[in-house]
Amino acid sequence: LHRKDWAIKMRKLLRFELSKILRSKAFYVCVAISIGFLILTLVTAKIANDALEAMGQPTLTLSGVFFAKSAISNASIGMISAIFIALYVCEVFTSGTMKTIIAKGNDRTKVYFSKYIISVSAVIIWSIVSVLVAFLIGTAMYGNSEALKDNVAIIIIGQLLGVLAYHSLYFMISYSFTKVGASIALNLLGPLAVNLLLNFGDTLIKSDSFKLT
Repeated sequence: LHRKDWAIKMRKLLRFELSKILRSKAFYVCVAISIGFLILTLVTAKIANDALEAMGQPTLTLSGVFFAKSAISNASIGMISAIFIALYVCEVFTSGTMKTIIAKGNDRTKVYFSKYIISVSAVIIWSIVSVLVAFLIGTAMYGNSEALKDNVAIIIIGQLLGVLAYHSLYFMISYSFTKVGASIALNLLGPLAVNLLLNFGDTLIKSDSFKLT
């Protein structure tokens, strides 16, 4: 009975969180900005390629596949999701919703995992949409001279895993600090600080065979 009750409450929380994210203007704004960055990258690449061609310089072989392979990074999903996750996670604390949820017999563990599952699902869909948009617009603009190879899927999956790793970090920070401003700042600056420390470590190690980054 206890397990059944736990499952019922968890399903209710998941439905509640899903309805919240579907009604969230912040989510759609963040996705739109992300897709905007992606389209800007495609247009900029065309302008740069045309300029190189006019100067008689070697140009890149642009195609839908070419842009699909870099869509997740070009859409700046990692950076923009840092802001969205902070807004989404901290809302339950700033609005006082957490107290209401706890009063209904739930606990923070259920809230944590329900929000995590829904937000990570949203980021995965967001990433897939970015790849599809890059592929379709890239193909419409440049065609597809580059064949779909096995390494394309591996590259995209690798980028997606990176995004999910950052999502987990952003989520943990936001849930721990509960304040929107502090969470956004730490989400944006935290990975940068870690990267700087790792690069500094590489300069101290001075090894070609082993690097922290």
